[in-house]
Amino acid sequence: MTTYSTAAAKNNVLTILLGGFFLMQGCTQQQPAETANTVPTNDFMYQYSIIDALLAGVFDGNLTLGQLKTKGDFGIGTFNRVDGELIMDQGTVYKVSADGSIHEMPDTDSTSIAFVKFFKADSTFTIKGAITLDQLEKDLMAALPANELYAIRMKGDFPKLTARAPGAAKKPYPSLKDHLAKEQYLFNLTNTRGVVIGFLLPGYLAKVNVPGFHFHYLTDDHKAGGHIFDFTTNNLTVEIDKIQGYSVELNTNADFDKVSLDKDRQEELKKIE
Repeated sequence: MTTYSTAAAKNNVLTILLGGFFLMQGCTQQQPAETANTVPTNDFMYQYSIIDALLAGVFDGNLTLGQLKTKGDFGIGTFNRVDGELIMDQGTVYKVSADGSIHEMPDTDSTSIAFVKFFKADSTFTIKGAITLDQLEKDLMAALPANELYAIRMKGDFPKLTARAPGAAKKPYPSLKDHLAKEQYLFNLTNTRGVVIGFLLPGYLAKVNVPGFHFHYLTDDHKAGGHIFDFTTNNLTVEIDKIQGYSVELNTNADFDKVSLDKDRQEELKKIE
């Protein structure tokens, strides 16, 4: 694991990641090429439903959390009725409720959309010194090949962090944008320590998933968390897992077959993410 101080050098994330990933690529080139039949599917990302369905108001799904856990031990999403933010870390599923409380969820509960995988870091580094989420994302985007998929787990101290959680929707369901306009609850957290769970996905997956970064947060004491809008950290360990494949299961709830997915909802997504 590599450590650097933000006060000591510029472009540290870029330098470390480029070196680390070039090293991995160099090692890979010495091995026989993997084909679609030899890449292990446990290094795939699994997704239930698609983001445009959620944006359009498909707020229920039939996949239980017990079933979701067979697809991964790490990930994010939401629950039926958009009742809070879903965080899966080390095989346990947590809900961040609209009142800010955290609950460990039973396997019998269900999700309307979720993105998970079995997490195994390919690259790890530690940041010592102040850095914002915006700067970290810019550095990562500059360092990582744009067409690849990445699972990212970060653990550290956060002097400031802004997150949200939605309240449960009532039928007839509106669009997600309209629901969050009335039922989005913000949390301005200070001096917390916790874990950031999420993904960096390429733009060509728009309409299916969230392009760019998508992070959720859970404090170590399980007293706060949510969908991340912003943070400042001064001590952060970053683990990156390069995703080798991608599997999508369509939402099996009847509402999915009734909704129109023709509308371009990317502007709506930008406003709520």
